[in-house]
Amino acid sequence: MLFFIRFVTYIFMAILIGFGLTALSLSTGSGLAAKRVAGWKSWKDAAHLNADPYTRAYIAKTGQLPLPPNIVQTYYALYDNAHRRLHTSCTYVVESSAVNAKWWTMAAYDHKGQVFKNEIERYSFNAGSSMIKFDGGFRIYLSQTVQPANWLPLGDKGPFVLVFRLYRKQLSEAQVKNNGDVPLPLIKRVSC
Repeated sequence: MLFFIRFVTYIFMAILIGFGLTALSLSTGSGLAAKRVAGWKSWKDAAHLNADPYTRAYIAKTGQLPLPPNIVQTYYALYDNAHRRLHTSCTYVVESSAVNAKWWTMAAYDHKGQVFKNEIERYSFNAGSSMIKFDGGFRIYLSQTVQPANWLPLGDKGPFVLVFRLYRKQLSEAQVKNNGDVPLPLIKRVSC
């Protein structure tokens, strides 16, 4: 009888740990499904028919309708370069060198996946709406208070996610898989 109780306990613990690890990998992006570069992560197989089960579950959970990665690469940041969680009570500067893409967009979303409502109705920046630096790159400020130049207002206090999309010429499968050469913007916390 003692053997049976231990056996059932071990099975229950294994199932509980398995569900816990799966939930964690879906919320944070596991190494199996999400590719990480600095503070950014990307689900490279999000629009593929042969996507792994973790990627499919993540897409189903978030309700996204991803575009094929050979046309658009989407990167998500939940942390700054010092690996501190992005929070609306802080001020950040996002800097990039020249972007090698036909078009790019950057937006901040709250924990519900919604853009922050603000009086000036500015919800994102893109290649056409941002002031470009002399080297072809950009500098965007994220804050609840007014900032110089490219300012993206943040809403109520809480964590947020930054989304950076690169719309490039159509890439081959091999180019998509080896797309580690994309220089992604640096996210620096200025104050908190």
